[in-house]
Parts: sequence; C-alpha cells; structure tokens
Amino acid sequence: YYMRDSIRTKAYFDEFIAQEKERICKFQDKLNSGSIDDERVPLINNKIIYLKTDLIIAKYSRGDSINDIKNEFEELIDMVCEKGDVSIYEDNLCLASLAYLLGVNSDKMMRLRSKLMESETYDYLIDFVFLGSESDIDINKISFQREYKKLIKYIDDRTKETFLKYLRGWYRSHLHSSWYDSHKNEKFKLYFGYWCFEAGAIAKRLGFIDDDLKNEQYYPYDMVHFN
Repeated sequence: YYMRDSIRTKAYFDEFIAQEKERICKFQDKLNSGSIDDERVPLINNKIIYLKTDLIIAKYSRGDSINDIKNEFEELIDMVCEKGDVSIYEDNLCLASLAYLLGVNSDKMMRLRSKLMESETYDYLIDFVFLGSESDIDINKISFQREYKKLIKYIDDRTKETFLKYLRGWYRSHLHSSWYDSHKNEKFKLYFGYWCFEAGAIAKRLGFIDDDLKNEQYYPYDMVHFN
C-alpha cells in the first residue's frame, strides 16, 4: 500500500474499513431476514449506501488499487440507482465526480445521471461533471452558490489561481458537512479521508495541468490520472 492520506495511519484505516464492513453486513442481514418494517427498508438501504461510500473513500485514503475501488464503486452505483435517496446535493456531486474519475462505462454513467436528475438540486455543476461542455443546463443554475462559486468561476475563466482558491478553501467551506473535523473524534472512528473529488473531476474534464499538485492536500491526483 502507498498511503494517500497523511492524517491517519494504515492501521487506523484497516480498523475503520473492518468496522464499516461489519456494519454493512449487520444491516444487510436484517434486510435479508425480513426483520425490518417495510417503511424502514428505504432508510436502511440508504444507510448501507452511505457506509459503502465511506468505505470506498477510506480505501482510497489507505492506498488501495484504483481498479479495486472502481469495481466496488460500480456495484454501489447499481444500488444507488435502484434504492438510493438522492436528496443530498453534496453526496450527489461526490457520486458523479467519482463515476467520471473512475471511468465507469457510459451506460452506467447515464443511468446514474438519470437517477441524480430526480433530485430537486440537480444543477449545472453536476451536469458538467457528467457531460462537460455538452451540458445544456444554464451555467447560472447552481443550487449552492456560496460553496461552489469558485469552482464555477474556474470552469468559466480556467485560471489556475481560481482553481487553487477553490481547492485550498474546500475544507473550510464545508463547515456544516457531517464529516467536517471527523479526524478529531478520538472516541469513534468516523474519519475516512478528506478528498475534493469534484475539483479532480473538473480538472480532468478541462485538461488542467496539475503536475505540481501531486502532494496537494484534498486533491485526488492519481484518480485524476487513472485510465
């Protein structure tokens, strides 16, 4: 393993990953045994989707092979498309960005896109990740202007300075995200890595020259250069 994350050790991620797998199994067993009330089944399915997403990101942080991560992510897409609740914008942007960065086949990509379009917050930024300049959604249709303004500005002006401003300010701008500061929790293993996948996806879409960003915090460099 070549660790991609520098905040935690490999041993930490080994434990985190084992813990998440165990939790997924428990929920899956409950579903399989039919012991969950019908109205709670969608909630449990969503819980599994969240756990699997965290698991995939933790594997990336630990240094797992991107091919393995891709295989696991493709299975996750199937589950999202069949059973996912796509109401959370940040999660949808992450799914779209990972799908593009991992080079999932176009059928799966378009299936995921159709699913995410069910969300009220589907906007230009997510569509640009899927389609690049072929997107015909209005560039002004952005669901969360404040958080993503600099990234949209980069798509527009293509300057490195704008890109780096977004990337370096990314963590701070997610103060209200559930994962924010999770590395500081000593009681529970909640941290799976901080990665700005949407910056990677946009960089890849626009052919951004990123040779000097190999060690840039939050930037998933080798995923941008996968395939």
